[in-house]
Amino acid sequence: MNINFQLKILLVLITLIQGCSSTKKSESIDTSNNKIIKVNVYYNSLRKDDAVTLQSALIKKGYLVSVEKNTPSSNKYSSYMYVAKRDHKSAIMLNAILQKILKHNLNTNFFKDKETSGIAKVILTNTESDNTQSKNLQKPYTPQLWSHHKQLKISPELCALKGVNILNSLGFSSVIKNGDYVYGNFNQNRATIKCIGFENNTFVYTAIAGINVKQVELLRNKISWKL
Repeated sequence: MNINFQLKILLVLITLIQGCSSTKKSESIDTSNNKIIKVNVYYNSLRKDDAVTLQSALIKKGYLVSVEKNTPSSNKYSSYMYVAKRDHKSAIMLNAILQKILKHNLNTNFFKDKETSGIAKVILTNTESDNTQSKNLQKPYTPQLWSHHKQLKISPELCALKGVNILNSLGFSSVIKNGDYVYGNFNQNRATIKCIGFENNTFVYTAIAGINVKQVELLRNKISWKL
């Protein structure tokens, strides 16, 4: 074996050693410790921005991420996640990342199908966790107020029932109907819908108050579109 050949082998070994050491600095997922490599994010109406932010952050962490709008739901459940039972350890790691980004916990459930290992399904509902709402309510703020009115060709009673269904479908909590008057809460926002009989029609007045002007406007628009 000549000296030149020995030098070539030495250079190859040095290159391999440098390559191995450089991978330690990578922020991608350590697959020997984390089985979940793909995350499917489903969001409900008002959580699109959260879903996009989540997608960007998880991609930087090395996950494969898809985002899709979910079917509207009237339930009051906080956001949750589905994983395979065998992936419970890596689910803890993923949940810690999600909590840091979303500022609230996700309830974790297990798939019944054993073939879903390596995939996490994240559902972002319109309702944050109770702990998040409690913390938000403690902060003083000057409310933003947005309103809307229109005339409907239905009775005040049907108008109020429609208002109840709309607030429930958008994820409002504590929705109450008092005669032809409906109101409910969405985190730091409060919506009121008042139906007043006018000749053979109904005049409906909607008002939304909250801390975030963009969210208040969005809620006002969604309610008015559905009325």
